[in-house]
Amino acid sequence: MYYHATKMSKRTYWIKLWACALLYIGWTYALNASETVHFLATGDTGSGLEQQKQVAEAMAQYADKHQDSNAVNFVILAGDNFYNDGVKTVDDPQWQQKFEKMYDAKRLPMPFIAVLGNHDWRNDQPDVEIDYAKAHPGTRWQMDGHWFKRQFPAHLADTNAAPLAEFFFIDTEAWSATDSHVAHYKDKHLGDKQMAWLEGELKKSQARWKIVVAHHPLYSNGEHGHDSQITFLRGRLGPLFKQSKVDAFITGHDHDLQRIEVPGEPTLFLISGAGSKLRPQKFKDWKPFHASKAGFAAIRLTETEMRGEFLDVNGKPLDVWHRKPLSGAPESVRLKSSN
Repeated sequence: MYYHATKMSKRTYWIKLWACALLYIGWTYALNASETVHFLATGDTGSGLEQQKQVAEAMAQYADKHQDSNAVNFVILAGDNFYNDGVKTVDDPQWQQKFEKMYDAKRLPMPFIAVLGNHDWRNDQPDVEIDYAKAHPGTRWQMDGHWFKRQFPAHLADTNAAPLAEFFFIDTEAWSATDSHVAHYKDKHLGDKQMAWLEGELKKSQARWKIVVAHHPLYSNGEHGHDSQITFLRGRLGPLFKQSKVDAFITGHDHDLQRIEVPGEPTLFLISGAGSKLRPQKFKDWKPFHASKAGFAAIRLTETEMRGEFLDVNGKPLDVWHRKPLSGAPESVRLKSSN
């Protein structure tokens, strides 16, 4: 009788121990999910060529490496998703070649949240990329419209609590005054509606981190660095970003990796356009980092810090930075960067 009771006691002990361990793991996962955001960003991906495959594999290896600790929540696609002229239908073969089969679903099962680039407009049917997820509900592809928002965590237990991060995805090509494809949409007034939406959403945002994602940058040392569209966007969006304390603007368009910190501008400007093609550096106007190397960005956000890095196709860090959020952080600790 004594032996049986002791045996049962040990069994109960181990059951309780495992229950506590599982509870701790669950709590830790929930804490991680609510207090960190971990994402990758790449752009100008849609070539279907060897370099896109190399970057896709590097991203898959990175995500696989981090799946058990601070897993990647989502991937940003910063436009020019399909070269040279976008996709024609929701069943265009390019969907399989350049997206579904390109990014390993086992190691990269998370959502891919995309914006439109100028090449995505060239079939005069940019809305096909918006309609794709509706036609294929099981896809990882997400594009809710020409402009849309995501917050993380997606669901807050306290509906009055501020999210850790809000991402504002926009279509900068919709503001083009010279693109004949955009002119076909003139009656929809996309540019004016988008601007009104962005101004309103940024004004009311209470998120610790505010990040805007688009295709065209405001500053660049690449081939497009002095394009009229970029300088136009700089004048239109720059003051809004400064006033609204936008922490980062993530784009593509130039086929390289860039981290730009502009004197007097609190926003961090990141270009991750090396997802399938490369171009050499053309200008040396902005610091601190530029690399014409295939790769992607990996960024982690906590309540107090952004930890970011650009990695090449071998997983080697090319540039690393740390920043404090612009909202709620003292001026003396808002910026902290390292090359």
